Amino acid sequence: MNARFPDNPLLGPLSRADFITANQTPVERIVYRHFRAQCDATSTPRSDAHSEGTIGLINAYDRYSDPDVPFGAFAFPHIYGEILNSFSRRPSTGLRIPRRLYAVVKRIRNADLAEESAEVVARDLDIPVTLANTALHCVRITEVTTLPDEEERGRSDDYSNVEVDEFLAVLKPNPRRIIRTLMAGRTRTEAAEELGISRQNIHSSVKWVQKRYEKYEEAIA
Repeated sequence: MNARFPDNPLLGPLSRADFITANQTPVERIVYRHFRAQCDATSTPRSDAHSEGTIGLINAYDRYSDPDVPFGAFAFPHIYGEILNSFSRRPSTGLRIPRRLYAVVKRIRNADLAEESAEVVARDLDIPVTLANTALHCVRITEVTTLPDEEERGRSDDYSNVEVDEFLAVLKPNPRRIIRTLMAGRTRTEAAEELGISRQNIHSSVKWVQKRYEKYEEAIA
């Protein structure tokens, strides 16, 4: 065992180095599902993003101290955040929207169509589907998602539910808090009382999250 970088006994018998080597799948999944578009748009090799994600995995390994929180859920914001920060640190990797797409991107944002499919955007704006798809690509990879708060990291049974934690991690704090409360077994009425909001607010948030999750599943399929 390396005295400077000790093994974490909560994560099994593997040494720190062997554990990191054996658990690269979550890093690969996060790079592919959340950053492949940004890598392509900025000509950043996915291997670079993977290396940054591995740093996040190492940080998660070193900081993991609560066995009640599955390591997969705990590690996600570390991996995701390290990759996201690496892009923000590179001034040369900012997305440059082609001049021919400026007007279309602006129309999509003004019409609040960023979450719609290319087919819907093409129909509403009366433009070709291929153009709508490219413009949506530009809109979406420039958006900055919200990382989960430290105390709100997901509690899934194992890696099989990491996808749900990944989805919740990119929601804004208010809807994420509502969904976490409902997942804890509260009814909508109980959640409304606990969070100090109306039941209608709960209902609207759930419907919005359901639509977002459907699109999320389509994106990672």
